This record gives sequence, structure tokens and C-alpha cells, in this order.
Amino acid sequence: MALLQPSLVDPKIWQSCAGDAVKIPKLHSKVYYFPLGHLEHANPNPNTESLSLINSCRPFIPCIISSVDLLADPQTDEVYTKLLLTPVIDGSSVEPLEVHDDDDGDDYVVSSGKTISQSDANNGGAFSVPSKCAKLIFPPLELEAKLPAQELSITDVHGNVWEFRHVYRGNPKRHMFTHNWSQFVDKKKLVGGDSLIFMKNSTGKIYVGIRRVKKIAAAAVVQKKELVVMEAVKLAEKNEAFEVVYHPTAGDNFVVDAKVVEDAMKINWNCGMRVKRSLKNDDSSISVQHGTITNLCAPSNRPWGMLQVKWNEAKVLENTLQVGPWQIEYSFDAPSLHLQYPPTKRVKVAEDYTLSNDIQEVRHNSFSTSKFVEANNCNTRKVTFKLFGTIIQVGSDVDDSLAKK
Repeated sequence: MALLQPSLVDPKIWQSCAGDAVKIPKLHSKVYYFPLGHLEHANPNPNTESLSLINSCRPFIPCIISSVDLLADPQTDEVYTKLLLTPVIDGSSVEPLEVHDDDDGDDYVVSSGKTISQSDANNGGAFSVPSKCAKLIFPPLELEAKLPAQELSITDVHGNVWEFRHVYRGNPKRHMFTHNWSQFVDKKKLVGGDSLIFMKNSTGKIYVGIRRVKKIAAAAVVQKKELVVMEAVKLAEKNEAFEVVYHPTAGDNFVVDAKVVEDAMKINWNCGMRVKRSLKNDDSSISVQHGTITNLCAPSNRPWGMLQVKWNEAKVLENTLQVGPWQIEYSFDAPSLHLQYPPTKRVKVAEDYTLSNDIQEVRHNSFSTSKFVEANNCNTRKVTFKLFGTIIQVGSDVDDSLAKK
């Protein structure tokens, strides 16, 4: 029996399924690949052998995006992307091929979603549609009619068309799918906690995507994913082109636009600084979470996860305590936190500083929260990184005075 192949997905439909908070670098653009982020993406709790290999590699590798495939899994319908990365050999300033902006202002997609309840998924024959979703996505119903109803043709991410009957009934009245809903549940193997994303493009065509509720993967599956990461890292270390796969539902992207990283590294991040982060919700909306920087990673470690943040809503972001500067924003409207210690640890650009550590020599020592320096003990030596020809300096002003003594 032939294996099912993933489907190519229209970029705007793919983005709506993934969520607006997910950013995929464009073809031919300059990016940074973070091996540790790749490993954490495959397994949040990687084994010692994998960590040892990652720790012996460069913490970040400048690359050019050589190809981008926006895909949908043939079994789960979840979207993901496959990227081909070509390392920039010496980290020097390079001019990539022209980056095309494929955004067509006349073509747009609106979306709305719902997390499926247990009653929706128990195959009772009907699906309760949120009123907001029905009004935004579906054609208007004649609500004054005795039995308001319409037939809808909705296309999934593989191009298959599903026919649903949309009705407005009940006490109190609500929007519902009836005809073919049971078949859809069976075919897609929907369970409570999965989310449906309904989308409509500028021509009025309606689509549906799925985000699956998170499940613990089998050990064999996780081990296979780790091996794939190790192969990619080995090729990257040899400056050979390599392929990576990124699943938006598995966490932050470990391939990040170069300008985004460089701009974030220029900010004077301090202990006690209030920050914020955007997150996608199950209904496709974006929520903003606020937090406070509590610790900063010793600069000899890595840019990935170099900031430790205490979030106001810890349960929402319990797996993102350690973040990179490009994953957060300074929160201007949040009240500042009174500090009992001076915020001496900073990240900033070196204007007249000689590059003392070539990118090939930068290594991070270990993957451990113990490597975070306490906020009132941020005495670490300055280290510089070469980011596509720009020298970025990480460390505290205290270090120079200590080094000169």
C-alpha cells in the first residue's frame, strides 16, 4: 500500500491554520538556525547523548533559505513546513538572491475557529458552530425563515470538498452542522480538544483546517525525531545544505529571520524588565501575555533561551520560561518592577569593538537552568558574536573593569 503524501497548501490558508503568531522566513532570505531550538522542538526533554552533540556545535548558524514547502500532514491535517537551509560559510555579510514578497493585497483570508467539545466529537450527528464564526465565514442565513438552512461546500487542506448542512435551530437557537458531520468526525478522527479553523478567501471559498490537541508521542517516535535533528546538525556543522521540518504546534521556530534576531540582540535587556509575548488561541485570535525578566544566561552559553522570564499567567507559558530576545517584546505599557538590585546585565551592539571570538569558536557549555546567572550576580565576561557581518556584544559593563584589573 502506497504511503500517503503530504499536500502543498496555499500560503494564506497555511498561515491561517498555523496562526498569525507563526512566522516562516521567506525564500532566499537570511536566517539563523539554532540547533538547540531544533532539538527542543523534536523533544522537550532530549537525552544526554543528543545534548552532548548539540553542546559541541555552534549555538547558531547563519544560513540562506534555499527552498520553502508549506505542507499538510496526510493523516492529521496539521500544517507544517519543510525548509532547505544553506549555511553561510564564514558568517560574513552576504547578499542573497532577491526576496520576493508573495503577499497579494487583493487576495485575503479571514478565519475563525472553535475547540471541539466532547459532545461535538461523540458522533451525535451535529456540530455547534460559534455565532461569530458563522457570521464571519458563512453566507448569511435567512434567520426569519421558518427553518433557516443552507448547504455549504467546505474544502479541507488536501483539496477534498465536504458538503455540510448549516442550520439555525434549537432552544436557544444556535448555528449547527448536521448532514455529513458524523462522516467528517470519523474520517478526520476528531476528538475533544482538537480545534477546527474555518477560513474564507476573497472569492468566498470556504476552507477548514485542524489543530490537534497535544499528545505525548511514543518513545520510538521521539527517538526517530532526535536522530533526524542530529543528522541535520552534522550537515550544518560541515557547512553543507540541510533540511529541517517545523511544526507550529510543537513550539517556537528555530529558524529565525536574521534581521529579527539582530534587532532583538541590540536591545538592552535587563533583569526586572517587563516584557510581553503574543500567543495564538484555539479560536485563531491572538492574546498577549506579560512577564518579567528574572535571569539572563551567561553569554558563553547561547542566544537561544538566554532570557528567563516569569510570566504573569504561568500555566499558559509554563514551557517557555527560557526565551530568546527575538521571541519577546519590551512592554511599554506595563508597570515597571521595583528592583532590589541594579540591572547590570545587558545585551547590546558593540560599536567600536574588535571581534574576539569568531563564530566558529562560539560554543555553549551545557543545557541547564543552572547556567542562568542570578540577577544580582551578573558578572560575566563580554562575548561578541558575528551576525551576518554585524558584531553583537553580550555581557555586562562590569566585566571590562574586572578584566582590566
